[in-house]
Amino acid sequence: TQLVMNTLSYIAIGGYWAEKIALANAKSRHENEEIKALLQEREALIGSLLKANKTASTGALSASIAHELNQPLGASSLNIQFLQKKLAQGDLNPDIQKEILDTLLADNQRAANIIRSLRSIFSEGEVASSEFDMGDVIDSVLSIAKPEIHAKNIQIILKADSRLVLKADSSEIQQLLLNLINNAIQALVASSRANKQLTITAKKSSDDVEVCIADNADGIPLEAQGQLFELLTSTKRTGMGLGLWLCKHIVTRHGGSIRFEPNEGGGAKFIVRLPLQ
Repeated sequence: TQLVMNTLSYIAIGGYWAEKIALANAKSRHENEEIKALLQEREALIGSLLKANKTASTGALSASIAHELNQPLGASSLNIQFLQKKLAQGDLNPDIQKEILDTLLADNQRAANIIRSLRSIFSEGEVASSEFDMGDVIDSVLSIAKPEIHAKNIQIILKADSRLVLKADSSEIQQLLLNLINNAIQALVASSRANKQLTITAKKSSDDVEVCIADNADGIPLEAQGQLFELLTSTKRTGMGLGLWLCKHIVTRHGGSIRFEPNEGGGAKFIVRLPLQ
C-alpha cells in the first residue's frame, strides 16, 4: 500500500511539473513569436524611415538648388538683356562686350559650383578642403553682390584682418557668405531707414576665424528668432526657408558654429565661427 501511494504521489507530482513545463514552453514559444514579429516590424519601420529620409534629402536638395541658382540666373538674365539692348542700339564696343561676356562666364561657373557644392553637401561626403584666404572669399562675394549694393545705395563697412588663411571648402564658404549677405541686402531694401549699412568683420583667434555679417535694417521679430535655422521656416513673405538652414548645414559640416544676435541700434547680426583646420 505504501509503495502504491508513493508511486501515485510521484506520478501526480511528475504530471504537475510536466504540465508546468509544457505551459512554460508554450508561453516561451508565444513570446518568441511576439519578439520575432516586433523585430520584423522594427526592421520595416527602419526601412520606411530611411526611405523617408532619402526622399526628404532629395526634396531639400532640389529646393536648395532652385533657391541658390536664382541669383546667378537672375544676374545672367540682366546681362543678356543689357547685351540685347546694346546690340539693338548698335552701341556695343569691344570693352563692354568683353565685360559682359566675362560676367556671363563667371555667373555660369558660379552656377556650376553651386550645383557641385550642394551635391557634395547632401551626399554627406567628406569636405573637399583646401587652403584659402577668407579675405579673398569675402571680396569675391562682394563683387557678386556689387550691382545690387550700388543699385540700393547700401554702404559697405569692411573690417577684415589680413592673412585669414583657413582650410575648408572655399565654394561652400562662398555660398555661406553670399546667403548671409544677400539676406542682409534684402532686409535693408525692405527697411525704411535712410542710411543703409552692411558691416562685415572678419578676425582670427587662436584656433578659428570669426566672420560677422550685420545690417542696420528693422531686425528680426522676437517670435521668429528661435526658428531662424529650421528648414522651410522664413521671416520673408516670399522666402522658401532654405537660406539660413543651408548656412547652418554648411557650417556644421565644417565643424563650426553660427548664431544670431540683434544688432546694436537695430538690425540683425549673424556670427560665424570656422575652425582653421
